[in-house]
Amino acid sequence: MIKMLLVWLCGGMWFLSNLVLRPKKLSCDRIYRMELRRGNFDEAAYKGSKRQELMISSDYGYSLSCEIIEPETNYIYYKKSNEQTENEAVNETFIPVAILCHGFSQGKYRSLIYAEIFLKLGFRVIIYDHRNHGLSGKAFTSMGYYEKYDLKKLVDWSYDTYGPNCKIVTHGVSMGAATALLHLGIDKRVVCTIADCSYSDLKELLKHQVNYYHMPRLLIPLESFITQIRAGFWYGDVSPISVIKRVDTPVLFIHGKRDKYVPTEMTRKMYKSKRNNKALYLVARAAHAQSCETNKEGYEKRVRAFVRKYMEKHLP
Repeated sequence: MIKMLLVWLCGGMWFLSNLVLRPKKLSCDRIYRMELRRGNFDEAAYKGSKRQELMISSDYGYSLSCEIIEPETNYIYYKKSNEQTENEAVNETFIPVAILCHGFSQGKYRSLIYAEIFLKLGFRVIIYDHRNHGLSGKAFTSMGYYEKYDLKKLVDWSYDTYGPNCKIVTHGVSMGAATALLHLGIDKRVVCTIADCSYSDLKELLKHQVNYYHMPRLLIPLESFITQIRAGFWYGDVSPISVIKRVDTPVLFIHGKRDKYVPTEMTRKMYKSKRNNKALYLVARAAHAQSCETNKEGYEKRVRAFVRKYMEKHLP
């Protein structure tokens, strides 16, 4: 009887760990159709743009499915100097790149709504599928722990491809936002980051979501142990707020005020924890990962202003 109970418990723990490590995912085609139906991107403009699909090898034995979308016009900025007026456009040799990170169970086409914002600014945009998502290679989903190294790989690729004058901005939503924030702890080459509805700490998120995961709170430490055995990381290793406290890279924090999945308070705490180079945009009536759809004009305005502010500080 005791042996059967232990077998049942271990099986249950294994099943519960799969909710994080092997989530149910939407297909690329379904995500594309959903985004199109919602009116989240201009299909004619997207199909008419210059695009390149490629696979980039990760450091963990799988490939990342990526798509590069070229802008119609180059990035233009304004520079003050003794010879130039404030409103005179300046052309310099640099290449702005925006790398967009999608959320849990989603895929790269979920990023098209945000890609349009950066394309209008003249950025090359890279959208990609996280590991274990879309067309990328199969590996455990790690809620940002290994994904941050994949993001670094894309930054490496951008510098190798476009040269040392490459200027990179990262943008992420939910798990993608956590990935972008965690990446700042291992890579200082990013000009600025936009973190939309990120969780501050995975353990705290799971405590909040016990009903969603059907997981008693007391089992979270055991699940973390199982995850460490299976995938090589602890839940405590996924803590964007710990990174934010010690990095200087500018971050625009965005969160919907009606987010029940990832509490808005998590973003407020991260904003307060960051010492400098920060901005906060809380979107009224927006649920989880719905801030841009709820107020696209306001979202685009905040992102454009933030990106321009810090891009131009880093340019010659």
